[in-house]
Formats: sequence, C-alpha cells, structure tokens
Amino acid sequence: MKILLVHSDFIEYEPRKKAIANAEEIEKRHFRVDDCLVVFCSSEEGDTDNVVGNTAGEIRNVAKQVETKRIVIYPFVHLTASPSKPQIALHLLKEIEKELSKDYETFRAPFGWYKSFTLKCKGHPLSELSREIRESGVVKEAEKPKEQKKQPASKIILDRRDLQPSDHRILGEQLGIFHLSDDIGPGLPLWLPKGETLRNVLVQYMRQVEEQHGYKYVSTPHITRGSMYEKTGHLPYYKDTMYAPVAIEEEEYYLKPMNCPHHHVIYSKLVESYRDLPLRLAEAGMTYRNELSGVTYGLIRVRCFTQNDSHIYVTPGQLKDEFIKVLRLFKDVYDVMGIKDYWFRLSLPDFKANPDKFTGDPKDWNHASEEIRSAMKEFGVSFAEGTGEAAFYGPKIDVQIKNAHDKEETIATSQVDIVVPKRMGLSYVDTDGNKKTPIVIHRAILGSYERFIAYLLEQTEGRLPLWLAPVQVAVVSVTDRNIAAGERLVAEMRKKGIRAELDARNHTLQYKIREAELQKVPYILVIGDKEQEKGTVAVRKRDIKEVKFDVQPNEFIDQVLDEIEKKSK
Repeated sequence: MKILLVHSDFIEYEPRKKAIANAEEIEKRHFRVDDCLVVFCSSEEGDTDNVVGNTAGEIRNVAKQVETKRIVIYPFVHLTASPSKPQIALHLLKEIEKELSKDYETFRAPFGWYKSFTLKCKGHPLSELSREIRESGVVKEAEKPKEQKKQPASKIILDRRDLQPSDHRILGEQLGIFHLSDDIGPGLPLWLPKGETLRNVLVQYMRQVEEQHGYKYVSTPHITRGSMYEKTGHLPYYKDTMYAPVAIEEEEYYLKPMNCPHHHVIYSKLVESYRDLPLRLAEAGMTYRNELSGVTYGLIRVRCFTQNDSHIYVTPGQLKDEFIKVLRLFKDVYDVMGIKDYWFRLSLPDFKANPDKFTGDPKDWNHASEEIRSAMKEFGVSFAEGTGEAAFYGPKIDVQIKNAHDKEETIATSQVDIVVPKRMGLSYVDTDGNKKTPIVIHRAILGSYERFIAYLLEQTEGRLPLWLAPVQVAVVSVTDRNIAAGERLVAEMRKKGIRAELDARNHTLQYKIREAELQKVPYILVIGDKEQEKGTVAVRKRDIKEVKFDVQPNEFIDQVLDEIEKKSK
C-alpha cells in the first residue's frame, strides 16, 4: 500500500465518470471536507488484510502530529505501477476506513470514479508526507530487502484526452522545451536545447535585475552533511521528502532539499556588525525532493528543480523596508513578464489552535507578522490572510495564480525566518556593541524556474515574447541558391545577439513557413531569388497575416534589437 498524506485546509471533490464497470454507486455528487488530513491511497499487487492495521496506524500517527480530527480516504491508483485488483483495493480501503472511524471523523471518496478535486495544502513541514506500507510495517528506503522482485518500470505516458492545448506538458513536447524519459525517471526533466535557452535567459535576466538591486550571487554544493540539517532543524521535518543519505567516510551526506543552510554559513563568513546589513544573497540553486512517481507532474512537480533563491539578512528595524523592496521587485519583474492575474496570500501562525507547530518566541512572531502586514498595506497590494498556515519558522506570503485547468497554484513565495538563525548561531554586533540575531527573508520571485516556465508556457500558449523566445528569428531559403545568403544573414544576427536559425531543408517554402509558425517563432524571414538580388528580405510577424516585402536586413535587425532591449510583450 502506498499513501500520500496531505494536511489540508479543505478538499472538494466531485465524481464525474465511472472509471470501471463495478464502480461504487453514489447519490451525492459534490463533497467538501474542511481542516482534514487527505490520504491518497494506492493498493498494490500482493496487499492483503495484513496491511490494514499498519496503514491505519501510520495515518493515525500523522493525524496526531498535525492535530486533525478529520481524515479523508481518497482512492488514487496513480501512486503505483502495480495496482491490486479493484475488488481487493476497495475491500482494503473499507477496512482502513472502519479502523480509523473508531477515533476520527472519517470520509472516503467514491471508488472506481474519475473525480475532479481541489485541495488547499496547509504548507507546513508535515503537510505533505508519503509512505509505503507492507505487512511488516512502514518501510523506509534503507530498510528494503536487498533481493526483491523487480517490478516493471512505470512508463511516462502523456494522456492528452483531457488536457487543454495550452497545457505546458503538450506545449513543452510540441515546442521542444523539455522531455521526460523512462530511462532517466519520473520527475527528472531533460531540458532540450530550446528549453535550456529559455531557462538560461530567465536565469541571466534575474541575475541582472537582482544585482542591480544589491544582491550578491553565490554558489553552493549539491550535497551536504546530514549534521547540518540536524543543526538547522530541517531534518525531522523534511526527511520524508529528502533522498536517502549517501555514506562518505562513515558520515551521512544528503542531496540538498533547500539552499538556506548553505547561505547561513556564508552569512557567518561575511557579516560582523550591523553596518554589514542588510545582506542580500542570491543563487540559482538546484535542489532535490523525493516525490513519488505518481504525483510528479510535468514541470510543476519534479524531483529536482532550480530555485530563483535569495536570503536577505536584516535587523528587526530593517524588516519592513526590506520587505517593501521585495514586493516592489515582485511587481517590477512580473510587469516585465506580463503577469497580471496574480494575488497574494499572507500566512500567519495560530498559537491557540496549534502551539507546537510554531516554534520560537511569540513576540518575535507578532513583530514579524505585523511588519509584513504593514509593508503589504503600505505598498498597496491586496491580499488574503490565512491563520495557521505559516511555516514552522515564520510568517510568509505566497503568490497565487490559476493554471490552464483553472486550478490555484503557488508560483512564488517570500518567508520570514525568526527561528533558524538562532539555531545556527547567526549574529551581528549592534550599535551598542551587543550581539544580536538577524531576521532572514527567504525570497523567490520566480519560485522554481521549472514551475515558472510551465506557467509562462500556459499563459502565453507557447507564444513567448520576443526577448524570451528560444528562436527569435527563423530564416527560410526558397531554393538551394539562397542558402548562402541565408547563412550570412543568420551569422550577422547571431553576432548582434539575436537567436536566429536557418531552415535550408529540401522542403517547399509553404512547409518551412508552416513549421516555423507551429514552433511559434516571433519572426520569419524569407529569402528567395528576388530578395537575394535586391539585398532585402520578406518579413512575417507571428499572428499577423500581412507580409512586409523589400525590408532592409539592417533595419530589421535594429528593430528586433530595440524590441529585445525594451522586452516588448
């Protein structure tokens, strides 16, 4: 039995269509459960009644830790490549439901149906956990027997039947942005040349903008001693989503799931007094999360991703002004990207309902919460508040959008950390010569580049603005006689920094133009005998039917460079 446990503010689900002939009969068509632990369950081949007790026990254990009174059992076959027979799976889920009903208000989603669902995850360290249950108990990766029967590898198959044409998974494949390979594994995207170009343009743009705003870029290793994550307090909270440790010289090392501990060590190297603050460290840092293959999702939910990460170290008196600067940077960058339909959510602690979740001094929490609220009001952004949704180390804001399926997604976040700096012993000397602990703002304007690119593809339907387009200009030769002229023009544009490609294949002109249009290239230049003789080009602009003839190449190049410089939408 494989389970994914999500501590949620709510889940809403609606059976739409029978997935199997003997699906459960239902009367009610819409369900909503508030403040609950949602347990997605996949019964595996070979499961018997012996897994019921262990599964119910593990669910009880997590429910107790997150202090919930409601549990939703949600059949979800996609967590496993080897599902059990439907009648066995239904029987086991009913038994688990019966066992949990003794102590909790328990709900079970209908079995055998295609269901639409929406849930809001609480976002604390224990809010997303995965478990594999066997008859012998909960099995961790390191405890698995060395000799075991290999299951056939799950195939990465994109089912297009229910997907919108603007879904980033379809566009990513169609436009040659990324590829998910069975040989590499689920949740491990391969960036194809066009995708890596797009990703690199975003990375370089953010570096340029952040350095203009006083950020200092750093680089950190991909593996780290486990003792570091014990020191910061991350290991107890995140171990279930971290990869198994690697033994190096009898010490445990982990692939890093976050960049903040490394930046804290750099802070200790750079800062002595209040005069060194604020310190803004930034990194395009690769991180790793051990997601179940059944829940990986295009570029949205992956096992390795690069964060547009930053940690800003401030005194308490600098917190509000620095947070306003972060909000301004959000606005400036999103204006350039053409992002409009987004909103903020302010997540605050709830010490009365869940005092054990939020560590640290409540006075520090109140100060941080009031400063963030005040900064958002002063900057003039609208936001909703969510009590009890803060991270374990401080209040935060999330940037919310709607994806191609009209579902709410978080694309970026900014968090205030008032706990870990003390654990790490971070300090500075204040104006009176006393040692003080800084406050840290964790900030990711674009979130992860993977998720942000998925959002960009869906919002633009693949029609990326000129400055972001992997291929900005496609040059099409009419005959072989025109190839040399096309090559010279492409070389000239590349010298000027324009991403241009020549299509000199032995196809018809109409075919090559159609191919460039399907790739959503912003500009198509055609060179035939007439154009070569006159030293001109014919220009086609994306989504505009009119063709401009007799255009001088130098004039066109200047126009394109101007558009790129202005980052025209």
